[in-house]
Amino acid sequence: MTLIAILISLILERTVESMREYRRFDWFEHYTDKVLIWTQGHKLSGPVTVLLVMAVPVVAVILINTILYDVLFGLLSLVFSIFVLFICLGPKDLDGQIDTFLEAWKDENEDAAREAAEDLLESSPPESLNALQQGMVEKILLAANDRLLAPIFWFTVFSVMGSGPLGVVLYRLAYQLNKRFSENDSPFSEAAKRLHDILAWLPAHMVALAFAMAGSFVDAIHAWRERSPAWRDDWQAGVEATILAGGLGALQLHDIASDAEVSPDDVHERVSSAKGLVLRALVISVVLIALITLFGGLS
Repeated sequence: MTLIAILISLILERTVESMREYRRFDWFEHYTDKVLIWTQGHKLSGPVTVLLVMAVPVVAVILINTILYDVLFGLLSLVFSIFVLFICLGPKDLDGQIDTFLEAWKDENEDAAREAAEDLLESSPPESLNALQQGMVEKILLAANDRLLAPIFWFTVFSVMGSGPLGVVLYRLAYQLNKRFSENDSPFSEAAKRLHDILAWLPAHMVALAFAMAGSFVDAIHAWRERSPAWRDDWQAGVEATILAGGLGALQLHDIASDAEVSPDDVHERVSSAKGLVLRALVISVVLIALITLFGGLS
């Protein structure tokens, strides 16, 4: 059931554009605002407030999953799992964003390319070609983890306990809170970031390994070992750094100097390579899940 839910969700994610509006999580932002307004007069700590924000959606998922678990031989539970996993992927189509940039870049349409780059980077793209390709590649690697691989990881882990939707909802809500409040300096934002980093730590290492398997394994492991001492005193900083070390190493881009000369063709090639690496890592992850499911069923 886990593998079926993942495959169908990925197919929907790549083919059904009309359903992507359900992945915007505007409802969660409105709900979070109401909880924060209510807690302002109660002097609650940051972690307690985060737990209150997470509680209602999480409990709702648990109740629905429990009610549907044995209905129609688990068919309704499967449908619910597919729906929850689908809305927790993204929210934007990473492949589509990359393709839009690559097409504009290939056509030498600078305005369209910069607009596509800004959409992906969520900030103004740098003027330097080296900085642009580095920023694009790094964003693709990080977005692949947040939008696809980490949600699938937690869905798979919690599916072992019979509640895949709970795992993916926990991660997606933590991600949404961290993304929205990351610029704030408050106990609530700090607690939200810590929760996200706790949930992101393990899949980040698994994603780095998947990148290594999908690209240059030796370079990926070398980059990881070279940079890992800097993360020992700050495990939270190591979450994104682990993904980047594995991904950039796998692409053999970890040693490029900041002042290195980069041509327009290099930008196109490296962004395309990053897209290919993500696809291969996703395929590897799904194959591993299939093997685990197969051997689990045989045992």
